[in-house]
Amino acid sequence: MTRLLFPRAWWLSVVLYVTVTCYLLFQGGKTSLMLFMIINALAVYLMLGRWSGIGGVQGSRLLDTGTGSSAVLTAGMRLHVKLRMQIPGLWPLPYIIVREKLVRSTGGESQLYEMSFVPDYRRRGEVHFETAPLRRGRYQFQTTDCSTRDIFGLFEHRGSFFQPLHIQVLPRIIELRDWRLFRRSQRGVFQHTLTSLWARETTQIDGVREYIHGDRLSRIHWNATAKTGQWKSKEFEREALPRVVFVLDRNESSYLVMDQFELAVSVAASLLELTISRGMPIGFVSSGESAYWFGEGRTPVSRDEVLQHLVDVESDGKLILSEVLGQVAERYEPGIHIVVISSSTDGQSIKAMSALEGKRMVPSVIHISNKHVVADEEAKLHQWQRLCQSKQWEFCSLSQLDHLPQVLGVVSA
Repeated sequence: MTRLLFPRAWWLSVVLYVTVTCYLLFQGGKTSLMLFMIINALAVYLMLGRWSGIGGVQGSRLLDTGTGSSAVLTAGMRLHVKLRMQIPGLWPLPYIIVREKLVRSTGGESQLYEMSFVPDYRRRGEVHFETAPLRRGRYQFQTTDCSTRDIFGLFEHRGSFFQPLHIQVLPRIIELRDWRLFRRSQRGVFQHTLTSLWARETTQIDGVREYIHGDRLSRIHWNATAKTGQWKSKEFEREALPRVVFVLDRNESSYLVMDQFELAVSVAASLLELTISRGMPIGFVSSGESAYWFGEGRTPVSRDEVLQHLVDVESDGKLILSEVLGQVAERYEPGIHIVVISSSTDGQSIKAMSALEGKRMVPSVIHISNKHVVADEEAKLHQWQRLCQSKQWEFCSLSQLDHLPQVLGVVSA
């Protein structure tokens, strides 16, 4: 595609050509003839630029992580990109301008990059660039535009190619070794709230029970079967493993700045990784514009399923935290531990968590604070902390992800 950069230059060129032609016809002589030939040569050069071959440009995009059709990064990382291009044809090209556009699927954010290169004798070239630090989300490269101009800068010739590339940026995750909550559970703090469905069997025999159709032969208690004349099976002790349900507050009014919600998502992802690595059963609640209830009805929860959700999640909810906790009490079974990740200091949430205790659900709070806390917000935060401590709920507050190991009572791995 050819485009005239300056519309007025077209009329100027026409006037100039007509003037030179009239000068040749009415004046004559070698000077007018030479000037007429030069103008025609330049006109031919400008017209032939239309067939420079850039309209059929071909290219490929490579990443430092490989050449696949997708890439997975974590928030804050930069993407190193290499573009290789081949321009068909024979017409000489002084330089090529390349424009790349990276678009974030959620939020409509975009990044525009512009580079240039001089093709070699084989009409090939490549450019390298590095993106800005990427936010959590999904990204896609748009059509790559290539353009060149004539030596006078009058005409611009364009071409483009499209190579789909989807990039997935996961929330930032900090590796954790332990959690004070786990040490409390090992001391038996939550044992009275557990259900046997979420407890794993140990190798320690706890007694004898009636044979149930489908029991393995290794479970049959042969001595008891021989003495009673009826089939008996071994009963094993069960390990106390509390089920942890994470509640991510997505109410848009809870977070004053975007960084607060990004921190909340990173905290949720980090704790999720730690809990799953310990083999503990989990649940996950994310109630926003669309509500997601992972592990509802005691269904197993996949790590990848929750992480994929955290890639796209936004603070677009309308329900306040107390209303979400009320739904949690209805949808999940008694005997679970609820970890609330929120920046809210609403007094109604304290009442909702007290109601959870009435259903034998143990709440704890991870508060996401603002780096620039005003006096009023700080007073509310201290009041929240005192209320949680008076009810013996776990409470911690942080404003940076790097502080998470310290507030959890552990050190990072």
